[in-house]
This record gives sequence, structure tokens and C-alpha cells, in this order.
Amino acid sequence: MLIGILQINFRLHGITSLKTKRKISNSLKQKLKNKFNVAVAEIGYQDNLNHLQIGMVTLANQKNRVEEILGKALAMVEAVSTDEIIDVTTDIFGA
Repeated sequence: MLIGILQINFRLHGITSLKTKRKISNSLKQKLKNKFNVAVAEIGYQDNLNHLQIGMVTLANQKNRVEEILGKALAMVEAVSTDEIIDVTTDIFGA
């Protein structure tokens, strides 16, 4: 079993409240969960209006399947998000 982790850091512009930030975060997380069946959470900068960090995790039997899921998830995020992506980290663990 292989575990794939994808972390994405965003710089947000024009956000004036945590409620607005949560709306953006929750919408993105729900789209990822629905389309790719991954576990997704906001993992950093919870009280910062200028940054958003989300992480997602997937499991599979083959490395290429993990890479495929995370790659497609990242491509979807890049396509639907209007916010600036400043960092992306991918890790794959397993035996």
C-alpha cells in the first residue's frame, strides 16, 4: 500500500474576513473530495487572511496510480482556483 500526500500553499488577495476564506477553502476541499475521493484538510494558516494551506491524502496499490490521482487533483486546483499558488509539495510513502 502506498500513501500519497499533496500540500498546496496559496497566497490569497482581497480577503477581508475568515468567513470568506473558509468559504473558499470549503468549496475547494469539497470539489476535491467529490471528484477524487481523497481526504482533504486545511492544514496551516487557519487564522491568516493572506495564506491558505491545504493537504490531501490518497491510498493505492501502485505508485503510478498515486501519482496520477495527485497530478489530476493538482491540475483541477490550478484550473478552478483564481488564487495564487505559491508552493506545491508531493510525497509518496509505502512499503
